[in-house]
Amino acid sequence: MTPQEWTLVVLLFAAVGCGVLGLLEALATRKFLKQLNKQIKPLYREDAYVSHSLFDKLAAKFNKSEYGKEIEVTLKASNLRLTPFQWILIYVTTWLVLSYLALLLLGVTFPYQFLLAYLVLKLSVKKWFESRQSKLAQAVNQQLPEVCRLMGSSIRAGLSIQQSIEMVAKEMKKPVGDLYQVMASELKMGTALQVVLERMNERVNSKDVHLMNHTIIIQQRTGGQLSQALDHLAKTLEERERINQELKNNTTEARYIALTLSLMPVFIIMIFNMVFQGFLMPLFTLPGLILLAVVLLLIGAGLLLIRNVANIKV
Repeated sequence: MTPQEWTLVVLLFAAVGCGVLGLLEALATRKFLKQLNKQIKPLYREDAYVSHSLFDKLAAKFNKSEYGKEIEVTLKASNLRLTPFQWILIYVTTWLVLSYLALLLLGVTFPYQFLLAYLVLKLSVKKWFESRQSKLAQAVNQQLPEVCRLMGSSIRAGLSIQQSIEMVAKEMKKPVGDLYQVMASELKMGTALQVVLERMNERVNSKDVHLMNHTIIIQQRTGGQLSQALDHLAKTLEERERINQELKNNTTEARYIALTLSLMPVFIIMIFNMVFQGFLMPLFTLPGLILLAVVLLLIGAGLLLIRNVANIKV
């Protein structure tokens, strides 16, 4: 081989060797950066995870608006882990799907299909939120007696109210554990106890929670025996929960009958409209709209009467 060929071979082997070494160094650096990122990840600020695309900027702007904040309060009270912008997207998509189903199944034409879908969705979402808020309140109410006893024992042991709240956050399960974890974090940030308890009342729509928080505030102001008051409150809440459960069991049949009777006309109309094309079109004339309004008013009045009879307050 000529000297030029030997030179090319040496350069080729050197290039291959440098390439292999570079690849190994890149893999080692990637592994090191991955471990380093895992170690410093808890130190990242929240805005480090925020993407700066146009879609994310629009979502962030909507979430910070007054309307977005109102939706956020409602979502948190309903125990939904969604941002306001995500909820609006789901809401609009569901509205369009219901509008298409109204056109396909009921034969409702433009613009009545969109109006009907909006009314159905508005009422359904309202009832769904109320149901989730009620379930969250019931779950919290079932744990409140244990919370009162735990806080009372902590205070008798010499802990402060803030320390007793932290104790509840560590010892209690969901959903109370998560709620008190938020309270403990707010107290660590320097928020006043009364403000923290008022925010708790906004998150959970429960009279028992309001009663407990007001008891803590009053006892703190007057300097009374908070531990003794919490023990008495625990017994009262247990008795109220027992009575409410008995009333719920005795009124379940009436609630299901009311729901069945209210949904029966809807299914009958859908079946008739599928068999006879255009069956619903007379309802969208002036006499039909008047008749529809009267029927809806009568159904609503019946549901309201049954609800008032079955909803016994304790």
